Amino acid sequence: MKNLRHLSAMLLSLVMTTTFFTSCDEDVTRSINLSGEWEGDFGMYYTYVYQGRGYTFDSYDTRIAFYPDYDYATHGTGKQIDYYEYGPYEYMYYYFRWYINDGYLTLEYPYEPELSTTIIDYRMTSSRFYGYISDTNTRFNLYKTADYYDWSPYSSYDYYEYDRSNWWNSYYNYYYAPQRIAPADSTDSAVSTTTGDGAIKRGRRIIK
Repeated sequence: MKNLRHLSAMLLSLVMTTTFFTSCDEDVTRSINLSGEWEGDFGMYYTYVYQGRGYTFDSYDTRIAFYPDYDYATHGTGKQIDYYEYGPYEYMYYYFRWYINDGYLTLEYPYEPELSTTIIDYRMTSSRFYGYISDTNTRFNLYKTADYYDWSPYSSYDYYEYDRSNWWNSYYNYYYAPQRIAPADSTDSAVSTTTGDGAIKRGRRIIK
């Protein structure tokens, strides 16, 4: 019986060790696919308060990049830009950190903590990333435009033709205030994230 219990303990330890390394390998595979630049619908919006009334504007496009802390790391930094066709702001952008653990993808926005989330329900390939943001049930659908580990297959001069892409590739390493579509006027020149005219609330669209 003693030998049998010893054998059972060894088998259990082997199974747990195998499961651990399998999970780690899967996380590394996910991080490899995730690392790079993506574009599409990330379900973003902002609400702008004017004369006591809130107006909500949905983003029509998002560019988001994931950079590993080192090659094949399952964590790193990122930057995100959301573009808007209507409303007082043309784009908003963010800095974040990301982690993959047991398949779960966590995004932490140090300057916008209300956007921080863990994404559980998603599918990812080398060229597509889609699913739902867990806490808001927001649907997202992104396509890869540049691969961190092999830039050449996704390189396209057409992709970088727009002026806005120059912002993306140059000084978007830190957090900045949102960019207006039009110059500020006297009614909303003081933009804040508190209360009153000019207040901004950022978030993700909720699918009901």
